[in-house]
Amino acid sequence: RGRRHDERRRRRPRDFVRGTAMMLAMSTVAHACRSSASARPGRTLEHPGRRVIPAVMARRRARAVAVRSVDDAKADDSSAEVDARADEEAEQPRRTFGSDVEAIAARGLAGALPEVDERLRIAMRGEAAGSRADADADALDAKRAAARAEDQAVDIVACLKQTGALRGYGAARLVPRRDYALSELKLNGIEAEKLLSPTESTISGLWDVLGRAALVLVGGWVLSSHPSGAQVTGVLASGAAALAMDQVAFAGGLEALALDTLAQATSQTYVARLRLHEAAHFLVAYLMGILPKGYTLSSADAYREYGALNVQAGCAFCDGAFQAEVAKGKITSGSLGRFSCVALAGIGMEYVAYGFAEGGVADVRQLDGMLRALAFSQKKSDSEVRWAVLNTISILRRHEGTVRKLSERMAAGASVGECIRLIEDSLGDDV
Repeated sequence: RGRRHDERRRRRPRDFVRGTAMMLAMSTVAHACRSSASARPGRTLEHPGRRVIPAVMARRRARAVAVRSVDDAKADDSSAEVDARADEEAEQPRRTFGSDVEAIAARGLAGALPEVDERLRIAMRGEAAGSRADADADALDAKRAAARAEDQAVDIVACLKQTGALRGYGAARLVPRRDYALSELKLNGIEAEKLLSPTESTISGLWDVLGRAALVLVGGWVLSSHPSGAQVTGVLASGAAALAMDQVAFAGGLEALALDTLAQATSQTYVARLRLHEAAHFLVAYLMGILPKGYTLSSADAYREYGALNVQAGCAFCDGAFQAEVAKGKITSGSLGRFSCVALAGIGMEYVAYGFAEGGVADVRQLDGMLRALAFSQKKSDSEVRWAVLNTISILRRHEGTVRKLSERMAAGASVGECIRLIEDSLGDDV
């Protein structure tokens, strides 16, 4: 017994070493198993023995992001307006211009804007040439010269912008791009039904007066002269033919000339409203990065300036890039947004100034026709229009004083370059 006890005491150190080695080996194996299990797709060991599917983890992360978005939406709105513009500008590479354009831009605003005006006058003459037949060699030459002059004017202004001489061109602060409900527009003090349903009360009132006057004249003629039925029919047919000829040959220019001239002669409110309307088109286009080509504030001015009835009164723009996108059938979101805001600027300013819009039916129809041509659904069209309304009204409220100054300068016959100089001098820190 004593000998076995002595042998057991001699074996204990070896048994302890053997047991310790076995425990270390088992621990190493277990750690390797956990490592291989965590590396296999479909299994993550957050806690020993717990299996979490990657799809579940993805849903958890999505819920976390969604909660963060809802909680921080209001806090991010203000920064999103600035960030969207900063990202857009950062994505645009620095352009290179021809040596002639850079030489003109190097003169500064005082020397470059008169050059812009000269080229824009050539471009506007091409507006009148657009009514001539394509086979007319003079008309084709005028169109080509107008296109070249327009491109040069746009390049000069873009170069001035790139050098920092122009701060406001294409620099408007935009509201975030998303779907807006009508309730959100109302929270911002916008009643869409008063803005998007122009009444045209002045022009329609004149139509009523002219219609009644025509009836009185025809009735007096019938009572006094006792014409035959064929004669009465001939007079009525002649009047209808004249209106139809005006629509076909001059796109309603003769009718617009007569009604606009009467309205401006009889209503100072109509004149003031029209000036604000066109000044808003000019300002919003400039701040959105579209160079105004020219403007007229009456149909009579348009006829005297261009010698054509088919050129409507209002603002014309250097929209060659947009027209190229339309021709290709691929319009970018940015181009569509700019077009929408410019189209709604006139009625937007009338709403800001008077609480409702009167003119601008043609602007609304033009925008609606564009959205229909793009095959937008009703929901998508509503989303685009609501964003454009909110963005345009926000710009006009920030720059209402500038619009009023600009309308006075335009009424005095200022050139496009002079109007641009006024805008730049009137801009505050918040464009």
